[in-house]
Amino acid sequence: MLKGKIKYFIIALAVTAVSCGVLKHANIFSLEDEKTFGKELYAQIQSDPKEYPVVNEAKNPALYRHVKRIVKTILNSGKVNYVNDFDWNIEVIDAEVLNAFAGPGGKMYVYTGLIKYLDNEAQLAGVLAHEIAHVHWRHSTSQMTKQYGVAYLQQMIAGNSQNQMVTIASQLAGSLSGLAFSRTDETEADETAVMFLSNTDYNPLGVAGFFQKLSADGQSGGTPTFLSTHPSPSDRISKIQAAWAANGSKKGNDFTDRYREVKKCAQIIAK
Repeated sequence: MLKGKIKYFIIALAVTAVSCGVLKHANIFSLEDEKTFGKELYAQIQSDPKEYPVVNEAKNPALYRHVKRIVKTILNSGKVNYVNDFDWNIEVIDAEVLNAFAGPGGKMYVYTGLIKYLDNEAQLAGVLAHEIAHVHWRHSTSQMTKQYGVAYLQQMIAGNSQNQMVTIASQLAGSLSGLAFSRTDETEADETAVMFLSNTDYNPLGVAGFFQKLSADGQSGGTPTFLSTHPSPSDRISKIQAAWAANGSKKGNDFTDRYREVKKCAQIIAK
């Protein structure tokens, strides 16, 4: 009887923490739950080629070799959580969109528009390191905890948590809006990305490169659209530079020449 009371007391505390936002990285979902959500997201994207025209890897092996090499370099930095637990993967979406995003459990996507827009490989590595940082901190399921946590824990008490899992997975599959991150998440991902790149050959300031280029091109006022809910480019640049100094101010390499081949592959997509 006492064990049962302790169990419900712990769950009640968790409900309070989730509903009040007490814990920064509060997360009531397991790593397996997170991988399940990632598979749902993957299935959604694969089922909608009009909205998400994923580049065929078999027909464009060079492009995938490049992006996967960059991801592998970051994962091998020795600083990334869950390297051996999640199903890490990256796919390229052929659209003129300046964006990349990460789903639960290591699923990442980058648009050819972004690859072609950037100037060097350190900038692309900075963007991908930022997305890996979201997975590192489990930001997706942390946000889901805030959105669904109380209902999920109530279902757990009632013994119906699996039904709630199915509901959450179906809602995720129906809308990518479930991947929206808070401003705090974005700042944390930027700073963590700097830490990752500081343990590679890349220039860690590549994390700021995308935002510097947007500002220089006069696109800081909401293009692309995700910036409307994120910290401003100037604010992100200053915080990234501060994180770079805190991590030792390593110079690293931009790999501008090598990146020309990456951009070339993104410009010529075999259908």
